[in-house]
Amino acid sequence: MLFSIVIPAYNYAHLLPRALESALAQRGDDYEVVVIDDGSTDSTYEVVVELQRKHPQRFIYLRQENRGLAAVRNRGVRETCGEYLLFLDADDRLLPDALERFRQFLAGGTRWGMVCAGHRSVHPDGHTRNHAAFGLSTDPRQNFRRYIRKEFGISNGATIMARRVFERIQYPEQVRSSEDIPVFAQVLALFDCAALAEPVLEVHKHDDSLRHNLPLILEAGTGIVDILFDPAILPAEFMGYRREFEARQHLSLFRSLYLARRYPQARQEYLDGLRLCPSLLFDLSHLRKFLRTLGRS
Repeated sequence: MLFSIVIPAYNYAHLLPRALESALAQRGDDYEVVVIDDGSTDSTYEVVVELQRKHPQRFIYLRQENRGLAAVRNRGVRETCGEYLLFLDADDRLLPDALERFRQFLAGGTRWGMVCAGHRSVHPDGHTRNHAAFGLSTDPRQNFRRYIRKEFGISNGATIMARRVFERIQYPEQVRSSEDIPVFAQVLALFDCAALAEPVLEVHKHDDSLRHNLPLILEAGTGIVDILFDPAILPAEFMGYRREFEARQHLSLFRSLYLARRYPQARQEYLDGLRLCPSLLFDLSHLRKFLRTLGRS
C-alpha cells in the first residue's frame, strides 16, 4: 500500500461527504481511506452509515471519545499501513489527480520524509485562488528557519509524510490547536523534504473552522515551544531558534486576540514577544495593529 488517507471528523457531518468522496475518487488501487470520528455530537455517524451503503467496503470508519486532532492523527498512523500518510481535513477536498501527482513525484526514487504540494483556497463567495507550494531547499536548517518565521505554510491535505517519520515524531496530544506546527517543523529539520508546486487540494474557508477557535488557540498558548524544541527529538544546532520562535508565538496570539477585540490581552502578548526578540518591532503589520490597540479596553 503506497498511500493512507486519514480523515479526522468532528461535527462536520454536512461537509464530510465532500471530503470522503474526493478521496474515494482518486485513481489507482494503492491507497486506503480511513475516517476517524473524534466523538462527534452531530449526525456524523448517520452520514457515515449512508456513505457506507453508497460505497460498500471502500473505507474504514473508526470512532473514539473526543480527544482532539493530535490523538486522531496518531491513531490514524497506528490503524493504517500505507508507506505515506495524508491527513485530509473533513471540510476540505482532494483534487481528482492528487494522488497521481504524488505518485509521479515519488517515482523519482528519492526516499522523501515529506512532500508538500500546493492548494486552492475556496472562499464563501465562490472566489478561488491557487497557492503554489513554497520551494524547499536541500538545506534542512534553511527550511526549518523559514517555516518557523512563517515565510511559508504547509497544508495538511496537500502533504504526504512517510510512515518512518512517525517512528521518531508523534502529534502532541496535550494541545488541541497548532498541533501540526511542531510536527512539520521537526520533519523539516530531520528528513529530506520536497515541494510539488501544483495544487492537489481545495481548502474551503469558513468562519466556524477549528483554525479560528480562539479558546483552543489560547489554551495551546506558547506550549508548542517546549514540544517543538524537545532535545530528545530536535538536533542541537536547531535550538538557537527557540527564543525567536517563542516570540513569534506571542505575536500569533496577539493577532488572534486583536481580531477578537480583546485589546489588553493582545497588548500584553505583543510586548512579551518584543521582550524575547526586540527585532520583531520592525514587523510593521503587527506594529500597526499594536498601535491601534492603544487606549482601547
